Amino acid sequence: MNTALIGVHAAGKGNVTGPYISSLLGEAETDLLAAQSTFESRQPPSEKADAVRDRVGEVLGDAADALADVRIAARRGEVRDLPEAGTALPGVAKRLDSLEQELSS
Repeated sequence: MNTALIGVHAAGKGNVTGPYISSLLGEAETDLLAAQSTFESRQPPSEKADAVRDRVGEVLGDAADALADVRIAARRGEVRDLPEAGTALPGVAKRLDSLEQELSS
């Protein structure tokens, strides 16, 4: 997610090409969707784990939506407008980081 954020900021400044940012965002989205699929395929062992699964699933879904928005904009040639298309990215990235820290402790 953070790689996508950096790429989106660089695109807004005109520092990356359309094909490069399109590829970067496509790979970020593919990786996220693979992680989401793997996570959601696991059976939670308890009700407490159900709550964690729901929280993580919600954040991963929001992240996938945010990445799809910027990937679509990039592939439509709207490279300089990616920061505008990606307004949800910083918040989702922060939520992912916070959730990771919380669940790691």
